[in-house]
Amino acid sequence: MSQPILTDEAPSSPAAPKTGSTWRPDIQGMRALAVGLVVLAHVDVPGLKGGFIGVDVFFVISGFLITQLLLREVARTGTVSITEFYVRRARRILPAAALVTVVILTYAAIVLPAARAQQTAIDAAWSSVFLSNWSFAADRVDYFTPTDPSLFQHFWSLAVEEQFYLVWPLVVLALVPRVNRRVFVGVTAALFAASLAFSVWFTAADPVPGYFHTGARAYEIAAGALLACVLSAPLRTRWRHAIGITGLLLIVAGTLTFSDATPFPGSLALVPVIGTVLLLSAGPDTWTGRMLSAPTLRYIGDISFSLYLWHWPVTLAVQTALPYGSPYLLRVVLTIAISLGLASLTFHFVERPFQQKRVPALSRGRTTLWMWPLSVIVILAVALSTVGFAQNRQESQQAAAEEFFDEHGFQNLEAEDLDGVQSELTEAVRTAESGAPIPPDYDADALRDAQWSDLAGRDCYASGGSDDLDELCFFGDTEAETTIALVGDSHAGMWLPALDILGQDHNFRVVLFVKLSCGAYPTTMQSPTHDQAECDDFRDYTAAQLDDLGPAAIIASARGQLHMDELDGVSTDVQWTEAVTAGIERYSEIAPRVIALGDVPARPEAEPKDCVEAPNATQDACIVTGDSVEKTSNILTRAAAEAAGAAYVDTEPLVCSVDAGCPLFVGDTPTYGDDSHLNRLWVEYVAPALGDELTEVLP
Repeated sequence: MSQPILTDEAPSSPAAPKTGSTWRPDIQGMRALAVGLVVLAHVDVPGLKGGFIGVDVFFVISGFLITQLLLREVARTGTVSITEFYVRRARRILPAAALVTVVILTYAAIVLPAARAQQTAIDAAWSSVFLSNWSFAADRVDYFTPTDPSLFQHFWSLAVEEQFYLVWPLVVLALVPRVNRRVFVGVTAALFAASLAFSVWFTAADPVPGYFHTGARAYEIAAGALLACVLSAPLRTRWRHAIGITGLLLIVAGTLTFSDATPFPGSLALVPVIGTVLLLSAGPDTWTGRMLSAPTLRYIGDISFSLYLWHWPVTLAVQTALPYGSPYLLRVVLTIAISLGLASLTFHFVERPFQQKRVPALSRGRTTLWMWPLSVIVILAVALSTVGFAQNRQESQQAAAEEFFDEHGFQNLEAEDLDGVQSELTEAVRTAESGAPIPPDYDADALRDAQWSDLAGRDCYASGGSDDLDELCFFGDTEAETTIALVGDSHAGMWLPALDILGQDHNFRVVLFVKLSCGAYPTTMQSPTHDQAECDDFRDYTAAQLDDLGPAAIIASARGQLHMDELDGVSTDVQWTEAVTAGIERYSEIAPRVIALGDVPARPEAEPKDCVEAPNATQDACIVTGDSVEKTSNILTRAAAEAAGAAYVDTEPLVCSVDAGCPLFVGDTPTYGDDSHLNRLWVEYVAPALGDELTEVLP
């Protein structure tokens, strides 16, 4: 995503010779269209979120060309040479894919944090045996919003194709020479129908792994195969121009209207699939065919496989290399230019020599089949070296950090109020700016070890698919008569450890009403993980429970403007203000005191896990300014809450120095656990300071 948004497919069909009656220049243009849509979607060009359907265009083209090739071979020789089929596939796929894989692994070893380098090596291993889609599905990687996008995420589609082509030539060999053509067409149609039905069911039942599933995607390749069975040449009807335009419009419509919220593939993948089938049927002698046959598009089609392989790692590398806040246009131009340059070089100096059999031994005859086991061995060797190099680098950094802190010691933490916390935060920023290393005990896993949910327990809060709680959980002084309710999402829940301490010290109990990604205020969200109705129902459930409990006060919080977009011409700022007002008014009908707890700034420009594990990491790189949508939304939250009669408590001074910025560490205590949630150890430390801020508004 992304996310950016992530992954796609490569046109892996063997390129037909550019002579003779079978060559289709418009298909090269279709390949250019497909890869262009994918690239533009991945660099976040506005309005083209649906560009991921370029993968589906590739699937149909590939099924069409491969099946044509096999059927012509049967017509010419009476059989299919399975060996020759895989020789051609090996020459087409393996050289470029292996090169890109080795380069990605080298980049990971030098640039990425140790944990990500290790995961990259694992992904490379799965990709080398064309099983990466199953690995991503098993890990429940969300294609549209991956937590840490894999540099090999786009290899999933190549895996789907190769898995299909392990079986398809055998089907053709078993049936075509022995049965009449109608039987083979019927078998192909049955495969198409069965895969489509499975895709519709699986996408509805479990869309995250469904996106990568071979069975859910097979019907797209089968659609191209079915077209090759029933159409030996482009249509000659006078309607072919309209057919081509309709096909192109379907692809354009999917690109403009689909997004990361679209359930996919399922039945909606039929939009680009049918569009591609229509374009293939119309042929080159049409308005669309002539447009797609333009020399520039044909060249991009020629290099489309290499362009597909390179564009995704280049996209992520450019995002990493450019400072946070760099101009969007600079990122787009650099990504596209570098990707095109690498693709062109790879096509001319890697793909073409192998396809033209100019590489001794490896590109001639059946010895070409040895490229696959050799490429797997090379990739596994480089992957192991990547892991070893990254781990040694991290161990060296930790040893140097231990030496530094043995000599200089850690900053003492003794603050008891907000002024003391501010002083310590300011000192921590100065220490970081002096070049202090990361405390040696911390890596990505250690940062995430101390979480608020460790205290709450899984039954005490709701997540995706739930609109109520399994049980009501009480914290603080659980025997106290006074009840304080903490309501909201995980940004409310992360303050539970502090309220637990305060409740024990000041004799009140805390009851928790938290649903992940669903804030205390009734906003309309475009969440990739939650249905809007879930959040609305959970808030209704919370209000009903609070009515029964009769709390003395309600503390409400939410991550600022999470998953919000302009809606019917209404800006997110206006929507947020209205939601805070409505939420506060509702809670004010239940409890005599309502406190709106401000949010803390996110850290998009210094992801904590990447900071602590980056090569030669220092704390200086982990300081952030605090500028983020959460900080901006706090201004709106304060105004709306106070106007509605609630108190507002600002939490930003508890984690950021007003004068100096937001450090990741104060002494050897981390402030954050991830890019937006506080570490439980820090929340517990600032509990007295938070208590001072709450003194005048709590009973």
